Amino acid sequence: MPKSASLDRVPAPAEHAGYAKSRETRARILEAGLAEASDAGFHKASLARIAARAGVALGSVSYHFGSRDELLRELMTALMADLMTGLDAADAREGSDFFERERAALLTYLDHARKQPALVRLADEIKLHEPDLYRRGADRMAERMAERIRVGIEEGALRPMDESQIAAQAQFLLGARHFLDRMIEDGHGLADEAVVDGYLGLVRDGLAAPRRPRRGKRR
Repeated sequence: MPKSASLDRVPAPAEHAGYAKSRETRARILEAGLAEASDAGFHKASLARIAARAGVALGSVSYHFGSRDELLRELMTALMADLMTGLDAADAREGSDFFERERAALLTYLDHARKQPALVRLADEIKLHEPDLYRRGADRMAERMAERIRVGIEEGALRPMDESQIAAQAQFLLGARHFLDRMIEDGHGLADEAVVDGYLGLVRDGLAAPRRPRRGKRR
């Protein structure tokens, strides 16, 4: 029988279809878990209800994730990855300074929180029930913010700071996002732009590099 080179490189149709179906099932379970977490909170969620929402057998949830805690980690990882994609786009804005990029990032964050209200709830639950997981995520966000501050200093938009001051300001800026979460969640009727601009006005007063006084015209 002649040897076919294509068989060495292309997976069998049944295997390819099976892989695609498994990936689709996993995605449906994640989506169902997010919906359940939005309604009841993750640690009050029922794996049986998640399976019913996804239209799969209960054993399928255990097969793909092992436990509810593992599903929680997968959900938070997926939500954070989606958020990071949006924040990366805000950071990549050409011709913008630190405050313009921060404005874009905050509006991206608030838009994401509105579209994915489970993000805030999951973060609170993870902080309580999975402190190590929460700490790793918080450390990642803090280092990201610290790097953005360093870039702002290099560009001359922010006043000079040493590393301890940068670390402290990074925590302060991230803490303010939690406040913005609550303000939006409580429904004060304020537009996101108004809230963000008011907040950034305070940040600008505290962190902006001092402007050099203009020299008078020579006579």
